[in-house]
Amino acid sequence: MDAYKLSETEKESAVNGYLMSLAVFATTMPIPIINLIANIIYYFRRRKSTYITRWHSMNAFVSQLPLFFINSFTWYSVWQILWDEWQLNACLIAYYILAGVLNVAEIVLSIICCLKVKKNKDVNWVIISPLCHLLCAKKSWDVWQRSWVPAAPVYEQLAQEAKPKLVRDTIISVASLVFAFLLVSYGISRKDYKYPDLSLYPLIEESIYDRYVNGNEVDEDKATNTLRRCVNHICEKNGIDSVNVYLVKSNQVNAFAYCERNLVVFSKLVETCDTENELLAVIGHELGHIECDHVKKSVKKNVGISVLFSTLFGNTSSIMTKMTTNHLSRKAERQADTLSVRYLYNADIDPSGFTSFMNKLLSGSIIDDIGFFSDHPATQERIDRSKDQIAQLPPKTYTTVLADEEWEEFKELTANAGRKSWTVMRLRGR
Repeated sequence: MDAYKLSETEKESAVNGYLMSLAVFATTMPIPIINLIANIIYYFRRRKSTYITRWHSMNAFVSQLPLFFINSFTWYSVWQILWDEWQLNACLIAYYILAGVLNVAEIVLSIICCLKVKKNKDVNWVIISPLCHLLCAKKSWDVWQRSWVPAAPVYEQLAQEAKPKLVRDTIISVASLVFAFLLVSYGISRKDYKYPDLSLYPLIEESIYDRYVNGNEVDEDKATNTLRRCVNHICEKNGIDSVNVYLVKSNQVNAFAYCERNLVVFSKLVETCDTENELLAVIGHELGHIECDHVKKSVKKNVGISVLFSTLFGNTSSIMTKMTTNHLSRKAERQADTLSVRYLYNADIDPSGFTSFMNKLLSGSIIDDIGFFSDHPATQERIDRSKDQIAQLPPKTYTTVLADEEWEEFKELTANAGRKSWTVMRLRGR
C-alpha cells in the first residue's frame, strides 16, 4: 500500500485510530463488546475521510473482530469455571494460551502500525490487510466537492490482488492455529497435572458462614436438634436431600439459604412464629430456593451484574445492581412460595401457616426491614397466590411434627438464647 501518500493530517488520523483501538482494547478487555462498539463508531466517523484514512481505520477495526469472538468465549468459559458449570481441562488451557498469544500480538502489531504510519511505511497484516482492500469502498470522499469520487487505480489493483492472497492467508492461518491448538492441548494432556479448583462457591460459603453462623449458633443442643428434626421431616416427606441447618442468635426475623445446601434460621424468627406451621412455611420457602438452585443462580447473577455496572457506571453500580437484582428475584420468590405450600402439604402439615405468617407482616406486627421479605413480591400478592393454591389442594388431615409442649419449649429455649446474646452484645457496646 502506498503509505507514503499520507498527508500529516491523514497520518494523525490513522495513528489515532490505532491508538484508540489499543486503548479501548486494553481497558475493556473483560467486556469485549465495548471495544467492538468503540471501533465501529470510530470507523463510521471516518467513513467520509480519504480512502487511505478509511483504510487504516478499517484495518484497526477488522483486526478487533476475531479477538471479539476469541475474548468473549475466553471470559464466558472462565465465568463458567468460576461458577462450577465447567471444569478446567487441557483443551481450555491450550485455548487460553493461544488467546493470550493473539492478544499480545494485537497489541504489538497495533504499536508497529503506528510506527509504520509515522515513517510512511506499508502496513500489511496477514488476512486483515487484504480483507480491508476488498471491504474498503473503492471511492474517496472529496471534502471540497462534498461528494464521492472514484479511487485511484492503484487501490483498484490492490483489491484485485487481495482476493487470492486473502484465501491463501486464511487457509494457512486457520490451519496453523488448529494445529497449534491440538499440539498444545495434546502436550498438556500428556502430563499428570491436577487442575486447580477455581470455583467461587466454597469461598462464598465460607464467607457467609463466618459472618452469620460462626460463633453465633444457639448453644442449646435441644433447640438445635428440634429444628433439625422439623427440617428433616419436610425433607423426608418430599424426597429432598438433607441440608445443613444452623440456628443462629439474632434479633432479626429472618431465615435464608446459601451455597451448597445450607439453611440458616434466626432465633427471632422462631420467637415470632405463633405456631409450628408458620415456622415450617418459612423453612419450606428456603428449601424451595435450595431445590431450585435459586441461591447459586442469584449469586452468579448478582456478581455478574455488579461487575458489569461497576465497569460502566462506576459509583452508581450499587444502585443499578439493586434495581436489576430485585427484578430478577421476583420469579424465584414466587416459585419458592409455591413449593413451600406443596412441601408442607406433602408432609401433612397445614400450609396455611404461610398465609398466617404473611398476614402478620401485612398487619405491621412484623417490621418489614428484613432480608426474607425485602425486594420480593408484594405481601398481599403472595398471600392471595398462596390462598388460591391451598384452596385447590384436596382436603386432608394435618398433623404436627412437635407436640404442643415441645413447640413451646423449643420457642422458649431459642428465645432465651437470643436474648442472652443481645444482652451481652449491648453490655460490650456493640
